[in-house]
Amino acid sequence: MDQEPDRTIPGLPLARGLGWIDGPIANSFVLREGSSLYLIDAGYRERATPIVSALGSVGLTPRDLSFALLTHQHPDHMGGASFLRWAWGTKVACHTSDQAAIQGQGPRTAPAWVRLFVRRPPVQVDRALRDGETIGPFTALHVPGHTPGSVAFYHAERKFLFTGDAVLAPGGRLTLPSRSSTFDPDQAIAALEKLAHLEVRLLLPGHGRPVSDVPGERLRTLFRERSARPVQRQKTLFGPEGRPEMAPHL
Repeated sequence: MDQEPDRTIPGLPLARGLGWIDGPIANSFVLREGSSLYLIDAGYRERATPIVSALGSVGLTPRDLSFALLTHQHPDHMGGASFLRWAWGTKVACHTSDQAAIQGQGPRTAPAWVRLFVRRPPVQVDRALRDGETIGPFTALHVPGHTPGSVAFYHAERKFLFTGDAVLAPGGRLTLPSRSSTFDPDQAIAALEKLAHLEVRLLLPGHGRPVSDVPGERLRTLFRERSARPVQRQKTLFGPEGRPEMAPHL
């Protein structure tokens, strides 16, 4: 990481221009690149207030955000984006395979209990990304499995990797999300290989703490271990509207 963290960036400073807004469930990150400012994941809808507060603590508002980049369609990562867009006009980007679900127009992979009890207001997507496309300083890497449109954002120059839920780091230990929370476990492991080939200085997961201790090598080790195990495909359940639903998770 950079030796002198930027104390003017929202949240806990991790490196120059990079801040971590630690949520009770999922992480949000803010990165300043030149005159542009990016939010990676927006948490639950209730997380919008802490994000706004973190920006305000350094004299910014959501209007200063160039984009909110969503790693996938689950409500603990995209719920706050609807408020940010409605109240502040924040632009939203996600992978094209999760676009319909995020906009409330297509199948969701969250379980029935989440649909019933967790608010996930839809949000209009301003830019739908495909694998390998760039947005600002990031390359969007399609890593399907957890959801069909799960995407990691890679800053090639600074070697920052924002993994969403493609890779988690509870207690600093790299792991994959549970099978019960994963749309396609085989696909999730295959997608991990793409991340394992990257040079990574700082891994920023959707859950858990940022990892700076040889994250690239740890990604490769995780891929070798998981690809050597037999995978039992998660059984898809169907909700009351006939949409595919997964077993309870989050």
